Amino acid sequence: MSTAGSTIDPALRGPARIFAARLRDGSALSPILADVVLFGLFLAMGALAVFYHKNAADFLGEDVSYFERARSLLQYGFDGFNGRLETTQPPGLPIILAAMCYAGVCSYAAILSAMAVFETLGFAVTYLLLRREIGRAPAAAICLLLVLSATYFSMATQWVATTLPFFFAIMSALLVARKLEESTATAARLGWGALLVVLATASIMIASAGIALVAAIVVKIAATYLRDRRLAFKYMKTYAAVLLVGIVAQGLWAHRKPAPLEWSLPGYPRPYLQQLLLKSGNEPQLGYATWRDVGVRIKTNLQDETAMFVELFSSHWINVAWWSVVIAGPFFLILLGWGYSVWRARGDALQEWFFAGYQFIYVLWPWKMEVRFFLPAAPLACLYLWKGIQALRVLVKNKPVVIHITKSGLQQEVSFAAWLLSGIAAIWLVRRGSVWPTPFAFLRQGQHLKIGPFDIDSRRSLKFGCTLSIAGLAVAGFSKELELGRENRDPNSAVNRVSPDVKAAMWIRAHTGTDEVIMARHVPITYYYADRKIVWFPPSSDAQLLMEGIQKHKIDYVVAVKRWYSYYLPPDDDCIAALLAKYPSALRLIEQTAEFRIFQVTRDGNPESRLSANSDN
Repeated sequence: MSTAGSTIDPALRGPARIFAARLRDGSALSPILADVVLFGLFLAMGALAVFYHKNAADFLGEDVSYFERARSLLQYGFDGFNGRLETTQPPGLPIILAAMCYAGVCSYAAILSAMAVFETLGFAVTYLLLRREIGRAPAAAICLLLVLSATYFSMATQWVATTLPFFFAIMSALLVARKLEESTATAARLGWGALLVVLATASIMIASAGIALVAAIVVKIAATYLRDRRLAFKYMKTYAAVLLVGIVAQGLWAHRKPAPLEWSLPGYPRPYLQQLLLKSGNEPQLGYATWRDVGVRIKTNLQDETAMFVELFSSHWINVAWWSVVIAGPFFLILLGWGYSVWRARGDALQEWFFAGYQFIYVLWPWKMEVRFFLPAAPLACLYLWKGIQALRVLVKNKPVVIHITKSGLQQEVSFAAWLLSGIAAIWLVRRGSVWPTPFAFLRQGQHLKIGPFDIDSRRSLKFGCTLSIAGLAVAGFSKELELGRENRDPNSAVNRVSPDVKAAMWIRAHTGTDEVIMARHVPITYYYADRKIVWFPPSSDAQLLMEGIQKHKIDYVVAVKRWYSYYLPPDDDCIAALLAKYPSALRLIEQTAEFRIFQVTRDGNPESRLSANSDN
């Protein structure tokens, strides 16, 4: 539409004229420009992530498993490696990598760049989704702060993982679902419906947590049925194909016959539901969980997730304690915002039910909570934080809320002071008969405040303060990203340092025969560099279990690595010590460095002799 002859409202000046102006004839000028600028920033940050990705020549961690599975799919049509079918993780990301390799784009740098592309696309779609909920300015602020977060940047530049492809797929699915519900033309509904089926299936095939979308559709239909049966049946027809294809996709890969278990140890690599029964997935020898353990797990996971949320906007350590204001504050605001959204939608809330289902999966997660699980849902957490603030404003307008705290502890002083001041302010409000004191009333009512010669406009002051805070967080985040980028490009930095597992695997490759069987804790990276058959070194100090496994699998060498952080417990050295304490002649040390030890399994005429030698000890 031509803007000739139209004039911009002269009351708007400065940045507001660019980003908030509308022509007097009602046509929109600034929203399109604002979106173009925002998408340009997304592209710029994506290009930065591509340029500043990790400088390593090859994989250095367990994420190599996705590449190995992709290579196996191309060469043998088999989703697995090391002679074992993969049945605990869906094949979506290996299929994507296989497609890249088939197209000739198979280098480690190219694969890392693909993660940055998924991040950029994910934030572009997320902005479009959030814009429909809360408007351009809040949606843009949320997406900019997240894309400038060092946490997302490190994930996009250092790791090959399902996190960012799933992020893009699930956010696209939620956006398309909204488009589908709003469409009235038959052709449009068919198009959006087909696209939703593809995106929902892709989400499930990339990450098991994608099944939360299917569950959300079911809950949405059920909640709608309670108040409007006709609308519920309409939703059933709308989402029938998505439900059918999603359930079939989940069943096809999840119910493949697994490879025989190597060890009689509970937990991994057994199915997810069986892993839930453990007290700790990282330390399976602790056994099965009690109901009390499950309660502790839920509390711990919620604390860890909330701390990860806060750390998205701060590079400082966060004290994961419920009485800490930086944990309790965001958690309860997010919970309030989610509940407020469900209440306003009267249960007809696909997005909210997905968020609840996704969180339900991971609050029950028996493993150490990792940020890669939280990042796909982080924008929705920001959305509900924003809505929680809105809901709190509505509540405060009607009745002040009195909150107090009785605990203290680093961050004790700050948290206690914040809660104490909140309590004093609330008590003050109550004593004044629920009337806001003059210093704060002008903010709530949008009035002017006279302080000496200054006349302060409350709304402009509040907007300016918020804008300044967001700009400060964005600058801090961008500075941190540049710092991480320089570390990524430095070949001598810790990020690009060859890990002890890689060094041990390279020694195995150089000093052992091709038909030798190796027992190692981290199977994917050892298999990739050693090019030998690998049996998992289970995290167990049960010497008899270890010796029985060594005999059963005809192990030739055992790798024990000293890591600064052991994902599995007990660490390698503790397991070796327990084994040697009961069977001192079972292993012979043939290589030792500061980072790893390699043992050769001793052989004699009677393979059962060592197993029974110390059975009475």
